[in-house]
Amino acid sequence: MDITENSCVLDLDQEWLASLRKKVGGAALRKHRRGSPPTIFRAPASMRQADPDAYSPHVVSLGPYHRNSPALKPMDGLKLRYLQKVLLRNPKAPLEAYVRLIQELEPAARASYSEDIDMDSHSFVEMLLLDGCFVVELLLMQLDGRKHEYEQHEDGESEEDPILTTTWTMPLIESDMLMLENQIPFSVLRHVYDLATGSDECCYSIVQLAQAFFNDYLPTDRLVVPSEDFLFPKYFHLLHFFHSCIMPGRAEQCYKPLIYQKMSRRATHGRPPPAPGSIPSATRLKEAGVAFETNAEADSFLDVGFRGSVMAIPTLRIYDHTDSLFRNLIAFEQCLPRVGTRFATYATMMDCLVGGAEDVALLHRCGCIVSGLGSDDVVARLFSGLRRDATVDWRSCYLAGLFEDVRAHCDSRWNKWRAKLMHDYFSNPWSVVSLIAALVLIFLTVVQAWFALLSYVFPPR
Repeated sequence: MDITENSCVLDLDQEWLASLRKKVGGAALRKHRRGSPPTIFRAPASMRQADPDAYSPHVVSLGPYHRNSPALKPMDGLKLRYLQKVLLRNPKAPLEAYVRLIQELEPAARASYSEDIDMDSHSFVEMLLLDGCFVVELLLMQLDGRKHEYEQHEDGESEEDPILTTTWTMPLIESDMLMLENQIPFSVLRHVYDLATGSDECCYSIVQLAQAFFNDYLPTDRLVVPSEDFLFPKYFHLLHFFHSCIMPGRAEQCYKPLIYQKMSRRATHGRPPPAPGSIPSATRLKEAGVAFETNAEADSFLDVGFRGSVMAIPTLRIYDHTDSLFRNLIAFEQCLPRVGTRFATYATMMDCLVGGAEDVALLHRCGCIVSGLGSDDVVARLFSGLRRDATVDWRSCYLAGLFEDVRAHCDSRWNKWRAKLMHDYFSNPWSVVSLIAALVLIFLTVVQAWFALLSYVFPPR
């Protein structure tokens, strides 16, 4: 169709067209102004629908996404008091120094959020200042021995601090600080910390304090801070820091996907077959001759291995906050693919292994799972819910080779027969009793037939 010939037919609304041009131009300007991709996101709608509470802070808001929530407003007064405490830590740095510092960081901080923040410069800077000083003071309180000693207060002022006078507030704040939507840039925390401590005068870095702060929140025994040659030495925020610390120690294992190179002999045209996306449950694997054991020397609970017929799974500790923590870690990986999908892959593997309460009980007996939830069914449902949120490329994920090895083990003819025998005849005690009774009956029948034959061949005289 010739557009020029039909221009008289199409009467465009020039006002609407100008508005459309403005929208298109505005989108291009926002892309140019951002400069770098965002690192702080809202949880995808599909994930938030499954469990809205897992992504919404309960006590304190950090950043712009939940700052207007009425339920979190009571903490605003405490943020002002923590700002006062930060100012007292370094008399050489007045309030003006902190404001100038945050103003310099404002453009980069705005670019960290996936949405355009509808706040003027003064409000945005004030928010970052209060939230940054709140987190920094919370970390510095460890040096004063005031994180867990709630009952020991000498000054009357601290009695008004709910963090110091109650035992339930701190765990909820820790949970809030590790939510995807409740983050401020790590660069803000680092610069505020350096200014508050005089940078060279404090013997601890903010990374060391953050490590100690979240050490009790771990689903494993210890938090390992990546080495200096880590692939992403710049932490985006506290959730990214925590995500980095639960990864295995070597950088190339953390964020560089392990390309699936283990080709089957049945591969054609030089291409490997697709990696399997599932493996049997723990009880089925046990029936197929697979043994489970813990890996006490692993740097991370993600260091799962399979060799021979033994699957080594580092101990995973599951608490009330585990579901929310895992969901936010998975959401972070799904929103920022360049940090990898190692955690989502692990969650998917655990959902394969844990099909029901009997699988949880088996892994618990082997020391692979330590649960504080009280019910094995709750643990099974936890992993089932996580898998629905995880999208994993099974060609490049770090467990592709393990899944292939497990499937190859289960698909061997002997192991198939063994699994069928164990499942059909040894799955419960009554089946075992019935099988033994049947064998005894067969044995007695053979003995009876043998003596009958002997009496016929050698009749008694």
